[in-house]
Amino acid sequence: MTNPHASPDADPPPIEGLDVKVVFIYYFAWVTAITAFTTSQVFHWSLLSPFPYRWGLAVGSVVGVVAAYWNHTTMLALPLANPRQLPRQLQVWLTEHGYALADANENMQIYRPRFWHTWLHGTIVVESLSDRLRLYSRSGTIKQLRQDLAKVLEEDQQ
Repeated sequence: MTNPHASPDADPPPIEGLDVKVVFIYYFAWVTAITAFTTSQVFHWSLLSPFPYRWGLAVGSVVGVVAAYWNHTTMLALPLANPRQLPRQLQVWLTEHGYALADANENMQIYRPRFWHTWLHGTIVVESLSDRLRLYSRSGTIKQLRQDLAKVLEEDQQ
């Protein structure tokens, strides 16, 4: 249902991705179960005893926190003061890090990393608005992209 009071020139709402809580619960649950089962097999503990689950909860908590920090979806907004320069720099960064255009339409492009890089880097969605770009990806990928683009912009200003 559309909002009748929204202006036609208003930017669309941001794309929703994986929240920190969802990522934590996913990794926590899987790692806890796998660790409990594995420790019960390795140490010959019964699954009816609390020992495998204590190890599972400890390992699952640590992995869940780390995974939630690096893998939740974040957004980076890039202003387009010079519309030709920034997209070129972004394209260079994407190419250098092994990304290729997977899908595109009039205002959105989806870049996917090469097969072996998908474990470390997630898909990047680039949404083109009138005055800026919005980039969506894993938190770790956006953090690296932000740092690398800041370096490039500083070098261009000098």
